[in-house]
Amino acid sequence: MYKITSLLLILLILAACGSTEESLKGNSNSPEEKPLVEEEGDQDNSSTGSKEPIKTKEDASKKLETNQSNKEELAVHVDRQDGDFLFKVTNDKEEDAEIQFSSGQEYDYVVYDESGSEVKRYSEGMMYTQAIKEVVLAPEESLEYPISYNDLTASLPPGEYTIQFIFTDTNHHATAKETFTVE
Repeated sequence: MYKITSLLLILLILAACGSTEESLKGNSNSPEEKPLVEEEGDQDNSSTGSKEPIKTKEDASKKLETNQSNKEELAVHVDRQDGDFLFKVTNDKEEDAEIQFSSGQEYDYVVYDESGSEVKRYSEGMMYTQAIKEVVLAPEESLEYPISYNDLTASLPPGEYTIQFIFTDTNHHATAKETFTVE
């Protein structure tokens, strides 16, 4: 009994300590990689030309939204149909566009008031499936996302607003802004 217990204990210790250098190389928490949130003065925000540090998840999200240099552009525009909005993303290239969504969320929108402050975000409080979805968009083919004006403006007081639509494809950048009035 003593031998079996000792053998199991040794195997358990070996299994727990069995990490090798090769398995650590694939680990995203390895010390060679810089963390998402860095200490003040270490961050170079090349997209804005400033040296401001990224301190919060919100700052990192804003930087990702504005720094899209590694993504191809797709043609995008906003149509108004019977007062409703239609966010339309079109493949204007001569070859197929491989669209990849990292979740069930295919688009987002942010509404800003006259002062530029965010007053509404479609994805806030939403939950999406955690599944990768891939779509091939042929040349001149479009994806359309209708947004009801009544749903959009339900909680907004009267005033001038700007809506920014954001396509959440990981391979392509597509965003559009439209100004509207709530009476």
